[in-house]
Amino acid sequence: MPYLKEERPETLGVEGEWNIGAYTWKANRLLEEFVEGLKQRKLVGSLCFGCGKVIVPPRNLCGRCHRKMEGRVVVSDVGTVTCFIISPPIKRGKIKVLGMDPVEQGLIQEDEVIIPVFVKFDGADSNLGTLLIGADPKEVHIGMRVRAVWAKETRGELSDLEGVEPLR
Repeated sequence: MPYLKEERPETLGVEGEWNIGAYTWKANRLLEEFVEGLKQRKLVGSLCFGCGKVIVPPRNLCGRCHRKMEGRVVVSDVGTVTCFIISPPIKRGKIKVLGMDPVEQGLIQEDEVIIPVFVKFDGADSNLGTLLIGADPKEVHIGMRVRAVWAKETRGELSDLEGVEPLR
C-alpha cells in the first residue's frame, strides 16, 4: 500500500551534517544505453523476461529471480516521489560536492534549499535518485506526482536529466 500525504502529514527532521565526497563508477554497456536514452529524452530500463520486473537505470541481473535482464523498455517520464530529504539552507564554504563548493561554482544560490528525491517512474519497479526542482519544501510529500525535467540541449550525458518537478 503506498504512503499518502494524509497518512504521514509530518516530515521527520534529522539534524546533522553530511560530508559528500567524490565517487567513481564503472561505465558499461548498460550505462551507455541509459545515457543514449537520456539524449532522446527517454528513460530506458531493463526488463526481466522471467518475472517481468523493470529496473531503471538498466542492470544485468534481476534481483528477484536472478536471471539476466536482456529486455529493454522505455518507461514514462512521470512518476511518484517515494523518499525525499529537504536540506538546510546551503552556505558558502560549508559543503563540498565532488570536491567543489556549489555556491562558489554558481550551481546554487547561497541559502538555497535542495531536495534530493527518489522517484518511481510509471512503468518501473525501481526508484531513481534525482533532485526536485521548483517545489515549495512545505508541499513536498511521499506520493507526490512529478515529471522529468530535461536539459534544453541533450548531449548524451547523465546531466541530461536535470531533475523532476511537481506535476501541476
